[in-house]
Amino acid sequence: MRCCKNAPPRRGVDSNFDIEPEPAKADIAYDAIRRLLHSYGRVPEQHLREQDLASKLDIGRTPVREALQRLAAEGKIQYIPQRGFFTRPMSENTLLDFYVVGRETLISALNRMRPQVPESWSVSDKLPPDELALRAEAIFAKIAEEAANCEACKIVHRFCFCTHPLRMEITASDLRPAFVKSLERLSAAMSELGMATDRAQSALMNHLDLEQGAVSRMVQEVNERGLTGFSRPA
Repeated sequence: MRCCKNAPPRRGVDSNFDIEPEPAKADIAYDAIRRLLHSYGRVPEQHLREQDLASKLDIGRTPVREALQRLAAEGKIQYIPQRGFFTRPMSENTLLDFYVVGRETLISALNRMRPQVPESWSVSDKLPPDELALRAEAIFAKIAEEAANCEACKIVHRFCFCTHPLRMEITASDLRPAFVKSLERLSAAMSELGMATDRAQSALMNHLDLEQGAVSRMVQEVNERGLTGFSRPA
């Protein structure tokens, strides 16, 4: 799977054909597990059992294992020897580090974005938490992809994935109205990109400030709430 449209074709693909080759089972498992992990966004340190995933996805254990190994290598989940694979814990220091790197990469990518047809992202307070989180991540991903820099694209995709649980917490808390308003401003500013780049940059920074400012509180609330019904690594 390519990180973005700027990535080179996969090995073995004949450029004379427009039809995409059938994806390998490990790639199918990788995409499916990533989607599942978004639904587990509010459950840090959940044990990802190969057999359970293989049964749920109707895919063999070997491609599931390969997909989990790839996700762990990318830092999107964690592997604990003798115990297995787990969703990442919600750590304040780790999240703050992600925001340092994510902010720098997104601002740089925004300033390199090529002129394009304005695009708008619908934002509504009626959206469920996961959809609101994904709206923000769609904007972040668009900025990285349109900057024509695959390394920036990879960094931003990992940033979005690893901070998704935080966004889920924010959009399910009393900070939801502020998140929605901030996202509305960012969406509106992005639709004017090219005419008012400074406005887009300001809106982006303000939204990242809102998310980053919630890190300490959200982590504390998650830890106090506990994870009843899910096993933690020792």
